[in-house]
Amino acid sequence: MSNNKENKLWVSSKDAMKTTKIKSCDLMHYRIQGKLEFEKRGNAYFYSKKSLNNLKKD
Repeated sequence: MSNNKENKLWVSSKDAMKTTKIKSCDLMHYRIQGKLEFEKRGNAYFYSKKSLNNLKKD
């Protein structure tokens, strides 16, 4: 149950690109610059919704 709740706080790269309307290379640059909070699970990156919302405000 808690895992499902935890998944709602994180979105995949594909969903992050849709919500912020930015390209994957921009997502990578923001990640490297430390502007996005992320987790790497296997080969996939997941981004926190909170950091994506902060990015949209800037």
